[in-house]
Amino acid sequence: MPAGQIWDYGWKGGDCAGVARVVCAHGGYYFIVCGDATGEIQARAKKSVFGRGAERPQTGDFVRYVHNPSGESLITGILPRFSHFERRDPGARRKTQTLAVNFDVLAIAMAPGGDYSPARIERYLALAADMGEVKAVVVLTKADLAPEWRAGPPAGLLEAVAGRAEVFCTSAKTGEGIERLKTYAAPRTTLALVGSSGAGKSTLLNTLAGEELAAVQDVQEWSGRGRHTTTSRRLYLLPCGAMVVDTPGVREIGMAGEEDAQLAKGASTHRWRIKQ
Repeated sequence: MPAGQIWDYGWKGGDCAGVARVVCAHGGYYFIVCGDATGEIQARAKKSVFGRGAERPQTGDFVRYVHNPSGESLITGILPRFSHFERRDPGARRKTQTLAVNFDVLAIAMAPGGDYSPARIERYLALAADMGEVKAVVVLTKADLAPEWRAGPPAGLLEAVAGRAEVFCTSAKTGEGIERLKTYAAPRTTLALVGSSGAGKSTLLNTLAGEELAAVQDVQEWSGRGRHTTTSRRLYLLPCGAMVVDTPGVREIGMAGEEDAQLAKGASTHRWRIKQ
């Protein structure tokens, strides 16, 4: 039923007339869900509104739009965001790049082996400290590949988290921890999956959905890590009524505006910030 679709996608305001949510962005073109059509429709940003220097709509944004039933609809404005996840743009040292917005839960995924780093998790949580009512949770993936995790999360990681977020192990192969993860995927709430490339974010998405929504690849024998599959951000509506934003992976995070020398050991050119 088209009239209820924007409500299903997390709209918590009053009148939803002229409101849509961006589920995927590709340059100046967007796929949105709204109250005027069933399923996703294509739209573009109005040039007179989103000119040079203007912040553009992102995956997860609620936007104002003008519906065109016989062609491309127009996005005419961005509604206020209640959470915002961004990094410094690798191509411009003093600019930032938005990667996810309007999420209720930040799920930080980390796999065993070379991906495991308590320092990186500590950095994520430091950045998440000012998210207000938005929750953060640390999800240790692929626990079936780490027998030592069967007794629970490593002590070093629990020390890094120090009560700032729940930490638990999961395995899409054995089902361990999946029911606990599902408690964060309530109807009409948005879960943002972040973490390194190959950490298992897309596998978690598919497990929550009960079907393959995002492509995944097998673990590489030489590294013990999954191959990178997600190349763009997309918001998925799950059968349970929750939404998940699957994001491309990065190796390290840091404060926007932070000097290179202050980044955590092993930092890449990616610098992330979460703000309210």
